[in-house]
Amino acid sequence: MSSSHSFQEDIAFLDQHYSSLLKEHGDTPQASQWRDEKTQELRLDILTQIDNLSSMKVLDFGCGTGHLLTFLKAKLEFTGEYVGYDISGEIIATAQNKFPGIRFQQRDILADGIPENFDFILISGVFNNRTSNNWELMKSLLKCLFKHSRKGIAFNALSTYVDYFEPELFYIEPEKVFKFCKEELSPCVTLRHDYLVKQNIVPFEFTIYVYKNPFCPEKLSINAAN
Repeated sequence: MSSSHSFQEDIAFLDQHYSSLLKEHGDTPQASQWRDEKTQELRLDILTQIDNLSSMKVLDFGCGTGHLLTFLKAKLEFTGEYVGYDISGEIIATAQNKFPGIRFQQRDILADGIPENFDFILISGVFNNRTSNNWELMKSLLKCLFKHSRKGIAFNALSTYVDYFEPELFYIEPEKVFKFCKEELSPCVTLRHDYLVKQNIVPFEFTIYVYKNPFCPEKLSINAAN
C-alpha cells in the first residue's frame, strides 16, 4: 500500500469528520472534539508553556476556528504573528470571518508543503482520531513541521496509560513518541504526562515540547543571574 495514498485517504477522512462536527456544533470546543471550554483551555495552557510566546511568530497547525488565538490574546497578551492552518475549507472560512485580517489557510502540508518558517508551531488534538496509518502520518507531519520551526514545536496526543479506550480514537505509548522525537528531530525534548485535563480521572494524554536548541528558562539562565 502506498503511504502517500493512505495519507490522502486519512486526510480526506479528517476533513470530512471535522467539517461535520462544525455543522453539528457550530463554533464551539465540541466542533474541535473537546468536551468543553475549560478542558480545551487546560490543554492550550499546557501547550503554550513551551516558552514565552507573547511576541513570537506562531503557527497553529490544525487551528480549527482559532480558539488558540483567542487564548493567546486573553491569557498571554499576545502581540506576535499568528497563522492558522487547517485541512477543512469550511472551518477556515469560519475562522476568517471570526478574525478578519488574520491569516488562516486551508493546507495539506504533506502535499502542498509549508512556504515559510515560524518561531513555534503548536499542534493540539491533531493526532487523536484513529485513521488507517496513524503512526506513519504522525511521524511525517512532525518531521515536516519541525523543519519549519525556528525554535520548537509543541503537540499533544492520547496516552496508552489509561483505564479506558475509545475505539475510534488513537492512543500511543508516550515513550515511543519521545524516542522518535529524540532520535529523529532533536536531542532537546520534554515529555509531560503530569497534568490533569479532567479532575479525578487518570491522566489520559501527554504533551511533548521539541526544541531546536537546549531550553534555558530566563529565571535559570546564567546570563540573567549576572
